Amino acid sequence: MEDLMIIDNAYVECFTTCKESEVSASIERAKEYYERDKKCYESHLAEYPDNAEYWQWQLDKVKKVLESGFRAVTWEEFKKLQREKWLSKEPEEVTYEQYNYALEVVPPKKICSNERFFMFFVGECTTMSFYGNYLYNKATGKYYYAMADILDKSTWLDKMLNL
Repeated sequence: MEDLMIIDNAYVECFTTCKESEVSASIERAKEYYERDKKCYESHLAEYPDNAEYWQWQLDKVKKVLESGFRAVTWEEFKKLQREKWLSKEPEEVTYEQYNYALEVVPPKKICSNERFFMFFVGECTTMSFYGNYLYNKATGKYYYAMADILDKSTWLDKMLNL
């Protein structure tokens, strides 16, 4: 029997893997872990008021995870959920500065260019084979961003924008 993954329902992130017989105990460990984080962030809010915005942001994330709960999924289910999470958003128009920063911060993983566009994938994946994908439309002078699966061309910006 394959290991299961304990994921949070809020952000679809993996906490741990376990055998089917260990699911309940693993979910309890996840809850305890996030409860400790919650107490830590609450303490930091009081102790470090200069960084209150950051600690509140962290606390809100942890609360959301605790409120949404945890579940056990197979690797195949996890991959499907991650794909839905990262690739379900529509392309967004970005500024030249955002585009150029992404191009220069780390060498691109992949570059594609033709008479209609210049497109690249950022040099580091977000998860699995999902990368930030940027495109410059030469005809309109506009810049775009979306997450894409570098192994699945149907998710690439040039396809999404019909270029």
